[in-house]
Amino acid sequence: MNRTLLAAVFVFVAVIAASASPREKIHREFTRTKERSLRVVIDIAFGSLMLEPGARDRIATIEYDEAEDDEHKIIVSYDVSGDRGLLKIRLKKSSHFWGDGDSDRGGHDRQLAVRLTENLPVSLEIELGAGRGDIDLSRLRVEDLKISTGASSVNVRCDQPNPISANDVEFESGVSKFTASNLSNMNFRSLKFSGGVGSYKLDFGGKLRQNADVKIEVGLGSVVVNVPGEIPARLLYDDSWLSSFDLDDGFSKQRSGLYQTDDFDGGSNHLTIRIESGLGSVKVRRK
Repeated sequence: MNRTLLAAVFVFVAVIAASASPREKIHREFTRTKERSLRVVIDIAFGSLMLEPGARDRIATIEYDEAEDDEHKIIVSYDVSGDRGLLKIRLKKSSHFWGDGDSDRGGHDRQLAVRLTENLPVSLEIELGAGRGDIDLSRLRVEDLKISTGASSVNVRCDQPNPISANDVEFESGVSKFTASNLSNMNFRSLKFSGGVGSYKLDFGGKLRQNADVKIEVGLGSVVVNVPGEIPARLLYDDSWLSSFDLDDGFSKQRSGLYQTDDFDGGSNHLTIRIESGLGSVKVRRK
């Protein structure tokens, strides 16, 4: 490369760098007033989401980076109606006929951190399109939970028991990788998982404090279900010659499509798991 051409390249790069607005770290936080419960709605089309417990004296703390010329802005709002707070966080793409909305500079690298109070019951609705999610529910008082993911990689965990009972827990995962660990700590009554084309792992470790029902539906994906050895469990599987089913010896067959552990009929709290699979692969492990 001659000196003239090299100099032109340097000038071009310098112009591009100068034209980009500097990224600014945005910090938002909301203190408690009269709230007795909290609803959180997070709708993120792309980027990375980190959610975890936060400071006890704040309803929520939100941090993200943004430039003035970003095509797509993160919108945060918080309102209190009666004794219930509503936190909304949204980042959506514009609708472009030929998909040129994907050209947002650095869009898929956008990072959002959300920290929620441990002191209030919270209802969580999370939708993540393309990106990554790290969701730590440990110590949160979760009363309802719905997580929907698209082309993303998501990890959900609950390493400490939920102090209250969760009414409904629902996961929807598309073309993605989805892992959830210590789900029994969620203290749920019912849990539903729907998977499309992806790799999924559901671990029901933790302390089961009530009888709980689980429904798992898998299309073309593969799912591994881990049931701890100390939790009595019953498994109902809708056999399909198009799917692959692998079950540990910890379950004994009662009849066609029905398996259970030897301690299921005892007095302990137990799991009832129903699994439907199309062309997918199902593995159930007793550990």
